[in-house]
Amino acid sequence: MKFKLNKIFVFTVVLIIIYISAFFIPERVEKYSLDPEKSSEVWRFITYPFVHLNLKHLTENIIGLGLIALIGFELKTAFSDFSSSYLSSSFLSVIPIWIIMSFTALGASNAIFGSFGLISQETKKYNIKTGVVVLILTGLIFIGSITSYFSYGIGSEQFSIAIKQGLAHFSGLIFGIGFFFFLGKIRPVLTRRKRYILRGDYR
Repeated sequence: MKFKLNKIFVFTVVLIIIYISAFFIPERVEKYSLDPEKSSEVWRFITYPFVHLNLKHLTENIIGLGLIALIGFELKTAFSDFSSSYLSSSFLSVIPIWIIMSFTALGASNAIFGSFGLISQETKKYNIKTGVVVLILTGLIFIGSITSYFSYGIGSEQFSIAIKQGLAHFSGLIFGIGFFFFLGKIRPVLTRRKRYILRGDYR
């Protein structure tokens, strides 16, 4: 039997290699995070999803990425949907919260929650109630924010950090859900256009 590499797993391994490599860049957070005080340094809008604060942050996101890749594989999610949802969530989903609340953004968490948003809608294929899945994921974000608050130490500044983190993750989840519906709208249009081109009667 011929072995065929799964594209989602290859994509995941490549991302993990990038995240680990970026972790060893000297002063990575200072140079490549999305710092509101250095927003004129436009490369930060591209680099911030690939750098992580510390080993705990990196490890959590690698585990999360592996988990979402496994779920995507089991649900037979299309690679194009998985990869485009992950990457667009990486770069775009945190921006509205970042603009409103002004904080330093970095890491792959938003991309992971964006992918969870996409996957939550993919469960319809197996008659799983998507609303329940979204509620569970929202609950996990809430619990994560509480855990982060106590791990940072108790205080108003720590509370603010936990709230911003929770809202950023939630924005990733909502972005992923919205991306699923965007795909549903645009895919028939692209398919129809491709059919016209192949027939040679596209106007």
